[in-house]
Order: sequence, then C-alpha cells, then structure tokens
Amino acid sequence: MESKRDYLSRSLLPFALLAASGLSQAPRDREPPASSAQRRPANAAALFRAFAQIQGLSAEYTEEKFLSLLAIPLKSRGKLYFMQSGYLSRIVEAPEASKLTITTAELRMKGKDGEEVIDLRQSDRVRLFVTSLVQVFQGDQEALKKHYEIRYTPKPGDAHHWRLELQPRKKPLTQIMKRLILAGKDETVTRIELQEPNGDRTVTKIIKVDPKRVFTRAEQKDIFGVEAAPAKTPSKKRAPAAAGQIK
Repeated sequence: MESKRDYLSRSLLPFALLAASGLSQAPRDREPPASSAQRRPANAAALFRAFAQIQGLSAEYTEEKFLSLLAIPLKSRGKLYFMQSGYLSRIVEAPEASKLTITTAELRMKGKDGEEVIDLRQSDRVRLFVTSLVQVFQGDQEALKKHYEIRYTPKPGDAHHWRLELQPRKKPLTQIMKRLILAGKDETVTRIELQEPNGDRTVTKIIKVDPKRVFTRAEQKDIFGVEAAPAKTPSKKRAPAAAGQIK
C-alpha cells in the first residue's frame, strides 16, 4: 500500500512544471506575431532560462489520471499558485476539494479528514523531491542534471513543437516516477505527462495562466500561509537644537 508521503511526492512534479511552464505563456493582451518564424526555445538551456524568470504565477488546470485497474481515467481540476522563493500551492476544486502547499520548511496537505504537515527536515525522501521542484522553478538545469537525465527534442520537420523529458537517475526518485514529459508549441507548454513505475500515468493540461502574478499580503497568508512582515515605520528625526538651546 502506497503511503501518503509517497503519494504527495509522486503527484507534485507535474504541478511544478505546470507552474514553470507559465513563464512561456504570452500575455493575453498581446497579439500573436504575424510571422510564422520559429519561436520555440533552441535547446534545453534556453527553455530553463525562461523558467528562471518566474517570480509569481497563478494558473488553472485539468488532470486525467490513467490507472491500470480502471477502465476510465480519474478526472480533476483546480488552481495552482507559485511564489518565489519556493512556495507552491495546488488547490483541487473538483471532484473533491483539497489543498497541497509547499513552503521553505514543510509540506502541508488539507482535505476532508483534516490537515497533515510533513517537516522536510525529517523526511529525506520528500525533501529530495521538493528540492528538485524548486530547481525546476529556478531554472537550475545544472542542479537538475544531478538527479535527472534531461532530453530536449524538437519535432522533426516542424519549426514549432518540442518535447522535454526528465528521467530520474537513481533512488528514491526512480521509485516515485519513471519519466516526466513536457510538450509544447513555440514558447507555450501545452501538456505534461507523468509516467509511474507501475504503468500508471497522469496527464495535466493548462487552461489559463497568469505568469506575472503579484500576491498581496492577504493572498500570501491565505494561499501559502505566509505571514508578511509589517512595513517599517520611518523613524522620526529630532530637529537640530537652536543656538543657545540646552540639548
């Protein structure tokens, strides 16, 4: 029987890449270019440079999970939020409400049965996985190479479509996932597929994304549980003493 920690670890990576993919989404008020010239990243390094630009993001997604024991996929939908440095929140809206949040120190899961908190300092397995998520967000290709084989493949005979594949090198990541595939057109990520060692797979599609989201203090607290520091009050300067005045 799979533990909840293993489930959390295995299910988070598609959403990490979903958040990262928001960097490549063109602003909605910008007209598409008239030219059909190639716009896709030239190589993996160019793609990760785009990932590294993210500061804040919100998105909507749909997900289908294909299980070997079920004839039809399990479907869900919800919202995703990311904020530097290292805060990620996935809110499932249907079929059953739940919330999963990563902070700099812990992983929290909240559902109908209450909330569970995992201290990342006490779980090597989850900490390694979460660290790799942050490296994806930060576009840290060199750090990711320590844990994954990275393969970027432009579609032959097509100037627009591409595929990025991450395959874990060793345990415990090989026990969580077989490979993760990110597909896109030009500078836009369109599909994410997580393949598991047991043959199950999860497909995530992007519906809406705001790649330049700025969170208010209230949103930081509500979405990520972050208590923003109060603004500093400027200190009052004493007026210089007048001539002959006692100091």
